[in-house]
Amino acid sequence: MGAWLPVGATPLEVKPLSVERGWFLPGGESGAALAPGESVVGDVEVPELSEKEAGLPGAWRGVLALDVYGTSGNGSGRVKLEAIDPASGEAFAKAEAEVSGPAPRAVWAAIASSAQGGSDVSKVFDRNPKTDWHSRYGKDQPKPPHWIGVEFGQATVIEGVRYLPRQGGFTNGVAKDYRVEVRRAGRADWEVMEEGTSDRVSVADKRGPIEVRFEKPMAVEAFRFVVVSDWSGGGFGTAAELEAIGLKLPEREETVEASERAWLEVPAELLESLTGKRFGLRVVSAGGATVVVGTPRWCRIHEAPTGKLFGRSNGGLGPDKLGAGLLGFDGMTEHKQTVLSVMKVREGGPAAKAGLVVGDAIVSASGSPLPVNDLNPGWEWFQRSHEAVLGRATEAVLAAGGTTLDLGVLRDGKVQTLKVKLPRMKAFTTMNPETDPVAAELLEDSLNWVRENQRPDGSWSGDMKRTTFAGLALLATGEKRDVEQVKRAIDWGLEKFPSPEKHGNLGFWAGSYMGILYSEWYLRTEDDRVLAHLELMRDWAYEGQHNCKWDVPALGHGPSGLPYGEKALVAPACHLLVFEALAQRCGMESKLWELLMPYMEMSWSDPKEGGHGAMGYNRSYKDLGEFWSRSGLFATAAHLRGERQDMEKSMTKIMVERHSWFRNSHAYGEPGGGLGLLALNLCDPENYSKVIKDYAWWFSLAWEPDYGLRFTTPHMGAPYMGEDDLMNVVYALVLQGPKQSLHLTGKTSKP
Repeated sequence: MGAWLPVGATPLEVKPLSVERGWFLPGGESGAALAPGESVVGDVEVPELSEKEAGLPGAWRGVLALDVYGTSGNGSGRVKLEAIDPASGEAFAKAEAEVSGPAPRAVWAAIASSAQGGSDVSKVFDRNPKTDWHSRYGKDQPKPPHWIGVEFGQATVIEGVRYLPRQGGFTNGVAKDYRVEVRRAGRADWEVMEEGTSDRVSVADKRGPIEVRFEKPMAVEAFRFVVVSDWSGGGFGTAAELEAIGLKLPEREETVEASERAWLEVPAELLESLTGKRFGLRVVSAGGATVVVGTPRWCRIHEAPTGKLFGRSNGGLGPDKLGAGLLGFDGMTEHKQTVLSVMKVREGGPAAKAGLVVGDAIVSASGSPLPVNDLNPGWEWFQRSHEAVLGRATEAVLAAGGTTLDLGVLRDGKVQTLKVKLPRMKAFTTMNPETDPVAAELLEDSLNWVRENQRPDGSWSGDMKRTTFAGLALLATGEKRDVEQVKRAIDWGLEKFPSPEKHGNLGFWAGSYMGILYSEWYLRTEDDRVLAHLELMRDWAYEGQHNCKWDVPALGHGPSGLPYGEKALVAPACHLLVFEALAQRCGMESKLWELLMPYMEMSWSDPKEGGHGAMGYNRSYKDLGEFWSRSGLFATAAHLRGERQDMEKSMTKIMVERHSWFRNSHAYGEPGGGLGLLALNLCDPENYSKVIKDYAWWFSLAWEPDYGLRFTTPHMGAPYMGEDDLMNVVYALVLQGPKQSLHLTGKTSKP
């Protein structure tokens, strides 16, 4: 069974539970099958509070959680979780959980005697001979023999085993003496099928496979290749690939979540006495069928968590705020956490009426335990974050015609169910306000937020970026009542930034936003006051060029020079290209596109050269993690100009394929996410409609009816770029994209 994962407001390490035979779950997790009366044991070391945690007044409590997956058959059982005083052997805290239904089991799982970090067992089954498994080395290096193999979920027929040694490099771990073993169905012991010695190898030798074919096909529960000794004499084991002859292993299944959890709470006064000490953990199968349990987890939770516990938002994994606007509370979300602790409950909101209070630990939604929270950008966040789970749960209730969401809350050592009445009656359908009446209500709430929150000086939040989004959102409505508010924003911009230098040394970003708003304003009103400023911005950018490391012109954050060892960066240039494309529709002449194209081509990951299609950070860093906004912005500029359709298509294609990275745009968060969605709407409207619909759950959780969107969670860059004021101005614009009322969203005609 796997080690205890360190998670929680204070990650605490727990040693692995000991078990002789594991139960392999789909997705790579491992568990233990415990017959009635059987138990497994481990221990917990409780460290001191960190300086940050100790600086927060108030008490902490501990929570032990045990994943429970079901039984080995179709029966029911019961599992007990006990915290043990190591001195007396007595249990000082207990919990129980009922278990029913069959536990899922992996079709196959990789098994090994040990593995070194970075060279784990998955490398042997990735169909890439350049990667390999390596037995653990260092001060804890186990002695040979070492082995690697496969365990099947049920007896499976194979014809033999093929082992490919590690390719190239040293001979350490390359099998010299070896054997192939199988475990037949219903047996506990391993049976040797063949023993042998491989041909002598040197570092330069081409290392071919070792094949062991059985006399006839055989049904086995598991097989393994055993490295008894290796040609280096160092006592290692390695493998590049391992195959079952006569069988193609299926693709790995998706990770499954626990069907239940057993929760054990250590109250504050007891936890304080345990700090700096160890206590034991025992899991007991307490009757009925054989139960399958997974990884136990432990965390500390504060009675009144605050932002003082937050981690780094710009690229970090928390802790951070998770705003649930629909439900009326803010939680503290953290990577690898199994609970969502409550930070704030809005007075009179749905959660408050249901009885949720600060310090509660939310452990389930609609009767299902929260998954292990995954805040890694991408599909992990999209599927397994608490944000995604809660959002999807609200939409599922509404789609089924329900009115309340059941939240399981751990309070005083027991889980109780709170019924949160949802302040909406219907789920989203298309997420296009033109065809989805619920999305239309959300849009109107966000637009009203924009209308009601303009500052007396004409700006939104005193910031050019938020002012640009807000102004564009109001322009997009086409309503006369909104034009005057946009004019006040234009007046503010003209007065505050009479010359582009006033934007400061990060001015290529802010100035580009201004240029986009000014261009759309002129194309709607023909107010020629802005034209001179478009040309000033063009000239300032053009004169801010410097030759980069690769001897072509590039731009930095502003005109003072190029960052990162003269490598520069793509993002501000992409903003400028969108500004330029719109300003040219206003009659401005410019050559920024021609100036920057060599640098852009160098920074693009060209599919014709084996690249992935996205726009990189620069030539030396063509990533697939923070690509979203810069790819979308360049695609927008190309589309508006009618040039480089090959680049436009490759970028929008990878954006669709990896859309769950949309809020990971480097240093941008929500603005970058919104700009990329606007690009999809412009360049690939069919796929935009699919992508935006995929995020109905997120809009559902963030939207507080009659208010607008609440800020949810930071991701990359936010919240220093704004919270509710950022959410509403960005998505009031994005949701209007399909009606093509701006040139940025597809309009082509002039006033």
